[in-house]
Amino acid sequence: MSILRGYDSEVNSYLVDDYPYGFSLRCKIRYWLEYSGKLGYRFCSQTSNPKKNDIWNKPKKSTYSNISACMFLDGDNYVTYTGLTNYSNLNECLLWKELYYEGLSDIGKQKLDEWIKTKTIYEEKISNGVPWQIAGKETIIEMAKGKE
Repeated sequence: MSILRGYDSEVNSYLVDDYPYGFSLRCKIRYWLEYSGKLGYRFCSQTSNPKKNDIWNKPKKSTYSNISACMFLDGDNYVTYTGLTNYSNLNECLLWKELYYEGLSDIGKQKLDEWIKTKTIYEEKISNGVPWQIAGKETIIEMAKGKE
């Protein structure tokens, strides 16, 4: 696995020059991770159209991962990505951090570290018998105090 870092727009994207287009044609494809402050990260790809002098087709975009995302080359040298959402448990977050942290943007690293801290506080409260509704509220209050 080879992590791809810093590809964050159509202009600044990871380009593959030889990609299949239909049955017999070849084109270019570019990949990047798009970030929205309110929604998080999403994986984007865009192919060129070899039938129209290689103009770019409409981009394809995944659903958002609200915590963080990382793009990488898999074992077959194909571009892929993984994302982390607020539905992930603490163990998944820690393993994900171990594998993909170096590929995150500075904002992604900050959000991930904050989320792991939040999950740690919440899961500690749950393991101490605090009902999930109360644990959630108390965790939010503790995190807000830490930012002051």
